[in-house]
Amino acid sequence: MTAKGYVNDFYKQFEELNKKLDKANNTIFSMSLTISELSENNKSLAKELEKANKKVQELLLEIERLKNNNNKDSSNSSKPSSTNGYKKVITNNREKSAKKPGGEFGHKGETLTKETIDKMIENKEIDRIITVEENKNKFTENNTPIVTYEIDIRIEKVLIKHIYYPNEPQNITSSPVIYGNNTKSLCALMYMKGSSYDAIKSFLSEVTNHQFKPSKGSLCNWIHNLSEILSKKEYETIKQALLKSLVLHVDETPIKVDGEQYYIHNISNDQYTLQYVHQKRGEKAIKDFGFLKDFHGILVHDHFSMYYNYGAGNAECNVHALRYLKGVSDFTNHQWAKKLSDLLIEMKTRKKELLDAQINGITDTEYENYKNRYLEILKEGNLEYKSDLKTNSYQQDERRLLTRLEKYVDNHLLFMKKFYVPFSNNRAEADLRFTKVRQKIGKFRSVEGATNFTIIRSFTSTCSKNKKSLNSSLKEIFTNTVATA
Repeated sequence: MTAKGYVNDFYKQFEELNKKLDKANNTIFSMSLTISELSENNKSLAKELEKANKKVQELLLEIERLKNNNNKDSSNSSKPSSTNGYKKVITNNREKSAKKPGGEFGHKGETLTKETIDKMIENKEIDRIITVEENKNKFTENNTPIVTYEIDIRIEKVLIKHIYYPNEPQNITSSPVIYGNNTKSLCALMYMKGSSYDAIKSFLSEVTNHQFKPSKGSLCNWIHNLSEILSKKEYETIKQALLKSLVLHVDETPIKVDGEQYYIHNISNDQYTLQYVHQKRGEKAIKDFGFLKDFHGILVHDHFSMYYNYGAGNAECNVHALRYLKGVSDFTNHQWAKKLSDLLIEMKTRKKELLDAQINGITDTEYENYKNRYLEILKEGNLEYKSDLKTNSYQQDERRLLTRLEKYVDNHLLFMKKFYVPFSNNRAEADLRFTKVRQKIGKFRSVEGATNFTIIRSFTSTCSKNKKSLNSSLKEIFTNTVATA
């Protein structure tokens, strides 16, 4: 082959190689684009996966939060016991005892004795005494008799005939008949013990052989008139007595009045109860009633911060704090809540020991020691809280509790600083408990009806706290009103 032939052959091979090279370059370029596209897709998918994982984590936390809410009850949150449903909630920390239920050896009983009956006879507290001689005959009459007592009550229909001689001749075409004060006081007592108007009517009818049948209107009028009477004197007396108290318990609970939400507000201590109705729960209700602005003692409440505007000092309810601490223990693995619960109970026990020993306070050193232990536990709590934020479904509740306990430490520990301040606000809760019972019997149809209830409730609760007979007290109110009319 000539030189020219070699050149041509080489040139052809070169051209083919160039073509293969171009093809390879095109392939490389195409693959680069594909790689770049796949890389972008990979980045996009990675971001979407990250978002999905984040969303999954959020949903898992939300599921846990909802489970926590479902597992909340009266023992670990502010939920009332009525929301427990069929869930069994053990609300005390006493260890299981082998003792049988009922009265225990050494406990003072309430059984009536012959001495008690003799004293009642001496004090003329028995309305009628009936003597029944049994098995008396010529064979037994010389034996020393055995005397036993049977104490009972009898409901009798009593008719009181009033004869009135007018100053001037009058034509009277009919003789008005009214129900007496005993009947009115009995109906008011039943109403304030939780009976509905229908139940009161039925009871009166049954015990009088269906001869006493007051209308619902009459019952309603008796309750309204009783409320008006009490509001003029007894209600105001309760106000003045509470203003002199060193400590007052305050709380409020929602009620339904003709389908709308209102609130019954409670102000009380161990001797007196004052309740009123308002459509609002907060500042407006307090200002409209106008009582707390004149009070200069200490208010105990369930961390309703509005109350910090009133009184000379404020104490937080530690029973509520214990419930929330139990919530932290139940829904997280954090140990600080149990430690603080134990410390609060230890302080409560220590206070009781001192009071039993007639010591009305602790030293400043002892108080500061308790306070420092309290604050150290809160520091541990903050560290535990921060340790698992991403997996803690209870973090919002825990954060609020930590903040509250730290900010209001002096208010939570005031019961140790001043021994006349109680550990909890259970007094107010107990005074409002009957309101919930009343709501289950029937809703209030008017604000006036709800107001009547709170005024009478203030009076009857005060009587009960002072060991006064409700029936006698109500009868006295009705009788005095008629006598002075």
